[in-house]
Amino acid sequence: MKKPKALILRAPGSAEVAEPVRPAWIDELLSSVEAAFALTGATTPGWPDPHPDRDPLEEEYSRCLDQGKYGILQTRLDAWRQALTARGLVQVSEASATEWVGQVRPPQERPSELHFVPTAAGGLSLVAATTIVDDAPFGLDLGVRSADHPSAYLASLPDCGCDACDSGSADLLGQLDRHLLSIAQGGVIHARLGAEFVTRNLDGWSASSKGKDSWLDPSRRAAKNVRRWSGTPWMDLTEGLRQAQPTCPPVPSAPPVP
Repeated sequence: MKKPKALILRAPGSAEVAEPVRPAWIDELLSSVEAAFALTGATTPGWPDPHPDRDPLEEEYSRCLDQGKYGILQTRLDAWRQALTARGLVQVSEASATEWVGQVRPPQERPSELHFVPTAAGGLSLVAATTIVDDAPFGLDLGVRSADHPSAYLASLPDCGCDACDSGSADLLGQLDRHLLSIAQGGVIHARLGAEFVTRNLDGWSASSKGKDSWLDPSRRAAKNVRRWSGTPWMDLTEGLRQAQPTCPPVPSAPPVP
């Protein structure tokens, strides 16, 4: 599958932008996810980047020798589910697969969905579906849903799945984390005009060939026929998460990826 063109957000009128300071709530939330992942991910080990020099063999482009390893995405999602529900930030429900705006596969290839619905009013919902390849679970399709719009496709993890495109589990889990954090942070996450789209992630945005980053700017009125998936934060970002932290025994940290 061809990857969407990745672009970096820049401030208006500026050629370079200093890297922003990472908000404390992100580290607090990720710490809870890592603690939960030490248990949920115990049977789905990670793996290093098999191509640190990005020079795969030609035959790797047409194969996936171990698609079961991508089960680590599901156990990471389980860790997110535990961390978010323990803090009372979301309610999670399972539903039969539905048609998504911009979907890359039909519902029968992702037969069920998990909906992460925020408890705070006005937030966007994350929709996650396990994909099926050769009659077996493979990766995840991620979508976003709002009160005004149905589920819209955001990304597939892995975005290809062949051995040549494998960049290791750390990169894959980081992509999942960033999509969840982006939706939790709120704002305009996705915008579409027909088949053209632009999607915001925690550290930038990606777009189709004619998608425009201006569609993500909440200070601008959306262009004619552009649909925006926009929501409020899942939590008070100014006060962090500490007051919402439940009282529970500590969980060991996740072991490092070999």
